[in-house]
Amino acid sequence: MKKTITIGCIALLFFTACKKELSSNLILYPNHPLNDTAWMKNATGSATLNELAQLMFPNLTVDSFDCSKTDTLSYGDSLSIVIPGSSFTYAGGGSGGSGGGGGSNVCSGPVRIEFFRLKTKGDFIKFFKPTVSNGYLLETGGGIFIRVTQNGHELKLLPGATITIRFSDTQDPKPNMQVFYAAETIPYLTLGNIDTMHTWLRDLDTTWIKTWSKPNSTNTSIVTGYELVSKNLRWISACRYTDSTLPSTKITAVLPPNFTNRNTVVFAVFANQKTVVRLKDDFDSRSFATWRIPIGSKITLVSISRIGTDLYLGTKNINDVGTVTHYVIDPPVQKNLTEILQYLNSL
Repeated sequence: MKKTITIGCIALLFFTACKKELSSNLILYPNHPLNDTAWMKNATGSATLNELAQLMFPNLTVDSFDCSKTDTLSYGDSLSIVIPGSSFTYAGGGSGGSGGGGGSNVCSGPVRIEFFRLKTKGDFIKFFKPTVSNGYLLETGGGIFIRVTQNGHELKLLPGATITIRFSDTQDPKPNMQVFYAAETIPYLTLGNIDTMHTWLRDLDTTWIKTWSKPNSTNTSIVTGYELVSKNLRWISACRYTDSTLPSTKITAVLPPNFTNRNTVVFAVFANQKTVVRLKDDFDSRSFATWRIPIGSKITLVSISRIGTDLYLGTKNINDVGTVTHYVIDPPVQKNLTEILQYLNSL
C-alpha cells in the first residue's frame, strides 16, 4: 500500500511541477484506478473509452417491411420513412436475398430495419458523432441512424435509389439546411468501437432541404420538420455550415490528473444552436482542445469519464468564449449511467 501511495505522489509532483496548467486536485485511493494519471500518445484504441461508448449506446427502434414493395413507415406525427420497392442490395456485394434468385443484386422479401432519431445535442454525444465536417462547425436540425438487414446481412441502397425521411426537430426548422452523411472509418454499431476519424460530409446535391408543416393529429398545434431525400443508409443528418468567417479561437480544457485521455472524453456544447464539438486530447499538455470556436460563443464543456467501474460527469459553463480560452473543469462528480443519460438528454 505504501508503494502505491508513493508512486501516486511522485506522479502528482511531476504533473504539478512540469505542467503548471494542470489541476493538482488529485486524491489518492490505495489500490484504486483513480491513482492512474498516465496518458497515452494515441488513445484511439482505449478499451475504457470504447466501453464507455457502449454503455451510452441507446436502444434502437426495430421494425420490418417487404423490400420488394414501396412502403411508408410512419411513427406518429414526427417521423415517416418512404421506401421505394426493389431498392436494396447487399452492402458487401453478392447475390440478392430471398426471392432474388438468378444472381440478381436486388434484394426482395422481408427485411429488418433499425433506427434511432438524433434529436438532442446529447444524442450526438451518445453516438460520438460531433457536428463537425472536416474541422468546420455544423449546426444541425437533427438526424437519424438507419440500418436495414436481411438474414443478418446489412443492406444498402442501389445506385440511383433514394429514401425520403420526414422528421420533426426540437426547434422550428431552418430554411437552409442540407443533407449530410457521416463518413465512417469504423462501423461503430457493428464493432462497438469509437470512430475517432468521424466526420460529416455534405451530399453532392447541395440544394436546400424541404421543410413541412401539418396539424398535430392529437391536438390543435402544428407539427413542423424537414424532408430529407437520402441516397445512403446509416448516418443521415440535416445540417448547415456555421459562419467560418467569424473571428474564432482555440479553447483548451484541463481536468484533474487522474482524468486522462484513456478514460475521459470532453465535448463543447453550444447554448444557442444545435452544435456539438469534441475536444481532441493533447498528450504533450495533458489537456483537451478544439479549434474554430467563434469568439463570444456561449458553451458548456462536458466531460464524461469511466475509471474502473465508476462513471463521472464534469461540466463548466462558459458565457463568453474569448475573454478566457483556457478552462479548468472542476473535479467531475461520480454519477450513475441513468443520471448521465438524463443530463445528456437535457442538453
